[in-house]
Amino acid sequence: MPAALGHRERVLRSIEHRDIDRVACYFAAEEETQAMLQARLGLRDAQEATRFFDADTIQVTVYCALPDLSAVQCIEDLAGLPWPSRERVDLAAEVARVREARATGLAVMGGAWATIFTGARRSMGEARYLLAMVDEPELIAEITRRAAEGFLDINEALFSECADCLDVFYFGTDFGTQRSLFIGPEAVRRFFLAHLARLAEHARGFGLKVMFHTCGAVADLIPEFVTCGIDVLDPVQVAAAAMAPEMLSARFGGRIAFHGGISTQTLLPRATPDEVREATAETIRALGPTGYIAGPDQWLMSDIPIENMVAMYEAIRSYEVG
Repeated sequence: MPAALGHRERVLRSIEHRDIDRVACYFAAEEETQAMLQARLGLRDAQEATRFFDADTIQVTVYCALPDLSAVQCIEDLAGLPWPSRERVDLAAEVARVREARATGLAVMGGAWATIFTGARRSMGEARYLLAMVDEPELIAEITRRAAEGFLDINEALFSECADCLDVFYFGTDFGTQRSLFIGPEAVRRFFLAHLARLAEHARGFGLKVMFHTCGAVADLIPEFVTCGIDVLDPVQVAAAAMAPEMLSARFGGRIAFHGGISTQTLLPRATPDEVREATAETIRALGPTGYIAGPDQWLMSDIPIENMVAMYEAIRSYEVG
């Protein structure tokens, strides 16, 4: 076991499945929960909450919405729409945010939130989009291509300025539901995987690790994610079908790192602090201790007692990795 590590080195070593001094972890909370924590614990902001829980990462995601696709009827309608691009973000402000994040000493996760599936279907309308995947596949392919190109343009501009202040390109789009994939694996391969690979390869070209977010039952896609060059899967929604930590470890341990995994659905809102400590330790044993960044499997919500949040982070900090 190495001597005491800094936050950034701990996270990077864990992603690389190397020895660590203690389990890496992250903190993230919904706005209402953040306000509750600040009031109850006397904290000033999210960064102070991160310090309170001794978490290792900070997120500086760049958001740029897809255009309104609700009136699109054919490929020709896509021309001239305001697709994501570097011109649609305040690049100077985003670079400043990244540099400020680096000064914290935490591992910095950021880049364009490249939501090439979830964002597109919401913008077009669920029914219209899903029907078009079958009836008008060329249209969906072109929407996905334009979206991915736009997010790549944002990343090129951002990474060219401050990749030295980033550690992980973090992006996502939800392919899973509670019980299954949202669409079949063939459709994921047909429309999306090549673009995930392009986004990952681009970031890795700047020396960054790659973390991909997708909620739900996505175990069957994990080999595809590995092939795409994704280093970390977030958030490991353990209450979803076939996402139990022991199953994931048995199938994919050593091939990809995991991020999250402590259930905000079944554990944290309902259990006692002692039960939270025990379940957290069990999850670390299954998914880690290295190759795992521990924390909630969704952002912490206001239905979770603060005592259970504290218990989770206490269990993470006290877990012996040697």
